[in-house]
Amino acid sequence: MTSALVIDDEAAICRCFETLLSQMDCDVRVAASAEDGLQYAAAHDVDLVVLDIRLPGMDGLSALPRFREHTTAPIVVMTAHGDLSTAVSAVQQGAFEYLPKPFDLDHVKSVVTRALAERPMDQSLPSGVETAEMVGQSPAMQQLFRQIALAAQHDAPVLITGESGTGKELVAHAIHRHSRRSGQAIVPVHLASVSEGLMERELFGHVTGAFTGADQAQDGLMTRADGGSLFLDEIGEASPAVQVKLLRTIETGQFYPVGSANARRSDFRLLAATNRSVEYLKSADVFRSDFFYRLSTIHIHVPPLRERPEDIPLLADHFLGGGRTLSEAAIMALQGRCLAGNVRELRNLVLSAAAQSPATVIAADQLPSEEGPVETTDRPADLRTATRQWARQALAAETPSLLSAAMDIVQAEVIAEALEHTGNNRTAAAAKLGIHRETLRERMREQARHSESEIPEGG
Repeated sequence: MTSALVIDDEAAICRCFETLLSQMDCDVRVAASAEDGLQYAAAHDVDLVVLDIRLPGMDGLSALPRFREHTTAPIVVMTAHGDLSTAVSAVQQGAFEYLPKPFDLDHVKSVVTRALAERPMDQSLPSGVETAEMVGQSPAMQQLFRQIALAAQHDAPVLITGESGTGKELVAHAIHRHSRRSGQAIVPVHLASVSEGLMERELFGHVTGAFTGADQAQDGLMTRADGGSLFLDEIGEASPAVQVKLLRTIETGQFYPVGSANARRSDFRLLAATNRSVEYLKSADVFRSDFFYRLSTIHIHVPPLRERPEDIPLLADHFLGGGRTLSEAAIMALQGRCLAGNVRELRNLVLSAAAQSPATVIAADQLPSEEGPVETTDRPADLRTATRQWARQALAAETPSLLSAAMDIVQAEVIAEALEHTGNNRTAAAAKLGIHRETLRERMREQARHSESEIPEGG
């Protein structure tokens, strides 16, 4: 029988793990402090350690290296108050997995199963690496910190997805900063700002005489990123021809400068980001499937701000710096906004309010109005209001399958608007919607079938 040691000062958490691990045929021992856990680990062999970070006395992070003196068992760290520094520190010190609270029991079971089946990898990082300034304590951000910390231990390509303004570039820099390549450069390029005709030259460089005006050879970004990381922002803009060459370079480390028949080598890690949906990227019109699956070996999705409104006070304090803060009413007002521009929009709102008020505590009426031509707040706020009004009326009328009805209405109207906007060009409309044209065609068929089913007999 395997043995597990659970260290947490919350009795409910310990009981939960006792029940779960016992069902997995584990002999479970619990401890309420790191000191008690260390004492037990020094005297007994254990196959698994589950360690909370916030504990009375010695905290879990301080205890991690001490546990390593007594056991080689995988250590699963858990916390309800983590940040990127916590996640990176846990992984640096040999944690097998980082488990944010609250957690799903099925996920816990999966982690425990893997921990018992595998031995921990060497997860050391270069010393002296600074922690990226990424702000948030919500479960969504703790999960993101965990993903960054784990991705930094590998060298596989990473695809970072998320809406505009969520901080995808910060994620890329954090992964690089905590990786074994941190001593070398991270080379960023925004592909949307590079014309298709220049993209290959920008990435791979060119030799003398490769084209008219090429009086001297020039190294590309591949060469500059050698030993470090190459960050391609808006990877969805890469043409199929560039995708083929990138795929070859990722797999072999070799590339050909424009106009050259001689291969060169570059040892870089590819980090890529996009605000496009995964469904859109997998479209045959956008990404080759072999390139997409190679690129997304590790996939990290950055959550939008609306999924973590509890982080807004922390972000606001971070943007304001020391000595100034927002009033409770101002925080509530920001949490009630759509903030479609995410963290970038929040930053602009907070700094604008700070510029308008000399007060130490900035009031809600100092926040910029939601009215006017503000692209990131006007239309989404209207949509939210209209949706709430429709929902109230539908609930009063006891409309059946309310959520399904709402989604059908919204989908039909958005598709109709996209088709009108593109002059009924389905390929262009699908691109605007972020879906494949075949998906658009199927959804239009579903709408047509639904409309036909609503026609009364004899109609």
